[in-house]
Amino acid sequence: MNRFLLLTLMALFALGVSLVAVAQEASSSSAEDSLAFSGDARAGYFARERDERDGTESSDSDWRTRIRLGLLWEPNAVWSFKGRLAGRYSTDGTNEHFEFFTAIPGDDGLRFGDATFDEMYVHYKPDANWDVRLGRMQTKFELEGVAKKSLTRNDSPNTEITWTDGVHARYTGPSGWDYHAILQRSEDEGATTVRRAPLAFTESASHVTYYAGMEKKDKEGRLLQRGWDVTYIPDGLHSEGVGVGPTEDYLALAGRLALQWPMQDQTRFVWAGEAGYAPETPSNAALNLPGTGDVDGWAFQTSVNLIDFTPGHSVGVVYGQVEGGWLLSPDFGNNLELLEARYQWRIASNHSIEARIRGRSELEQQVGAPEKREDTDWYVRYTTSF
Repeated sequence: MNRFLLLTLMALFALGVSLVAVAQEASSSSAEDSLAFSGDARAGYFARERDERDGTESSDSDWRTRIRLGLLWEPNAVWSFKGRLAGRYSTDGTNEHFEFFTAIPGDDGLRFGDATFDEMYVHYKPDANWDVRLGRMQTKFELEGVAKKSLTRNDSPNTEITWTDGVHARYTGPSGWDYHAILQRSEDEGATTVRRAPLAFTESASHVTYYAGMEKKDKEGRLLQRGWDVTYIPDGLHSEGVGVGPTEDYLALAGRLALQWPMQDQTRFVWAGEAGYAPETPSNAALNLPGTGDVDGWAFQTSVNLIDFTPGHSVGVVYGQVEGGWLLSPDFGNNLELLEARYQWRIASNHSIEARIRGRSELEQQVGAPEKREDTDWYVRYTTSF
């Protein structure tokens, strides 16, 4: 079914291109069209050590790369069309399948060895205030800082590949606030963004996820970022476990705030925080956690950042906790506590190097497990764009 959806998107994309080409040919507008090629590549060394729930230890490491190549056609100032091919690869021996088009991303994005179109959309921008995309696209609502993370929506972080199928409308008001509305299509096999079990999309009503939010950023002001959003997935929560018992609507509310203080020269200190709450959550039994009733649905992250402590160099520390009932974040697993330090060196506008060390631990110990699972991982990666 996912292949059918992608072929449908490609057909709509081609139809839109044809219609605009015909309209432009019939128009007397003197605006020149443009065709632009773009891309980016990210490669790095990743290592992890894990203390398993049964008391054993494991470790692994690999080299990873992600390559994305896109083509943008802008026939006029109002319409544009973009397609982009993305692939993800690793040296750990998991590249054997090499699927194209058909794979659905998991909790860690598209599998290594797979490639797909992660963008294929029609873009309509009639004026400076309105912006509408239809098709396959990238959507992100991250908290400002060196390690940009999100509790709700962040396609393709790190070397991952995820995407949004649907429509995204944005309106910028006179006061500078951006108003967002997203309708996202999912298939029975799952969503193309990270959604964690026991969220599932087997019910027909769950095939459309509704997202609405407001956000305002001011790079020069004390209030660097303000925003909130709501996500609604009808019949998406299998509160007793996937395929067990009735389904419920899943609703999640989140808000974010970032403040900045200028220091000497160009240096800035940034504090940022985001919190979320889901009122309807799965049962403890569905997540194999102790106790009766439902798990908690709270989540938060906070970070402190020193931006450009010397030109191009920044550092940040992030701490977050996500209860078992918060099931939306691509950057935080549910029932996890996270502490991360990150260093960033922006060599130029299109070249950067980042290094990260991160620790993660389960908040609650699973039933029957002698210990909590704990992970320590680190990476060094290079990113370039063109």
